[in-house]
Amino acid sequence: MKTIINRVFAKKEEPAQSPAQPSHLSSELSHSDIENYYLRIIVDCLRRMLVPPDSIEVGVKRAGVGPSGLSAFAGYVRILKWDSVLTPVLLQNMPVIDARIRKVVDASIILEHTHFAGIWFQANDNTEGAPKSLLGVPAELVHQPGGVPPNSP
Repeated sequence: MKTIINRVFAKKEEPAQSPAQPSHLSSELSHSDIENYYLRIIVDCLRRMLVPPDSIEVGVKRAGVGPSGLSAFAGYVRILKWDSVLTPVLLQNMPVIDARIRKVVDASIILEHTHFAGIWFQANDNTEGAPKSLLGVPAELVHQPGGVPPNSP
């Protein structure tokens, strides 16, 4: 036992210190790494909303520089298959989806030095199952005199 302890605590010659060599590895993330991280966040958000993965195509691209001077990234969602129930609900909830993504981005240490420029949705007339004519018309609000005054209790 003594011999083992002596070997462990025996003074060994320190290897000669060589000058520090520049590292070939970098701790910085590339734009591609950041795009992939944003992509995972967006896909996960849409998956949690039960959007079938085969009905959309998601991409992320660098979108220049944000208002605070940080690199900006934008998400793009192309609708590949139009579902008459799911797709209108998805489009109606664009602000909610954007807010959910921003919440995750704001909590991320990895993305703290980037700017999320938003999420863009796109569908074209070739989208499978897309309507071929207008399905509704926006309502027009008409002010009718004699209603309740705006400052009344």
